[in-house]
Amino acid sequence: MATINASVTISSDISSYPTSISKEMSMTKSANPSVGLEETTGLRTKKFTATTAAVIVEADELTDDTAHKVYIRNASTNRANFFYVAYNASAAGAAIAETIGKLYGGDWMLFPYNGSTNITVASSTATETQYLEYMVFADGIEAAKG
Repeated sequence: MATINASVTISSDISSYPTSISKEMSMTKSANPSVGLEETTGLRTKKFTATTAAVIVEADELTDDTAHKVYIRNASTNRANFFYVAYNASAAGAAIAETIGKLYGGDWMLFPYNGSTNITVASSTATETQYLEYMVFADGIEAAKG
């Protein structure tokens, strides 16, 4: 049985009550939570030299399910540049309803994904090359398209 574990530790002193959070999660199948996720799209890196939106995860690449997890990291070191991350057709602007948010240089995210919509990103800059790293941990991957 495959085992995929994720952990995050957050500590903060920004308020008069310091915060410390440490959580772990085993990624499991939705139909059988005692069985770990067994598939992945593999770790991918994409180079961006323009602000054109690009689909990084296609809805038909995965089986419709609620157990998938998506990892995305802005591999750039420049904090001034970011990626818009969105569900569905376009991430090219902050006003788009499906936009999840902005991922600044060095930032990363891990979120649940049901496999029913595209995940799209767009670079905030066309003057500096940016790199995005991403991977889907999946309950099921569709057969290769022909």
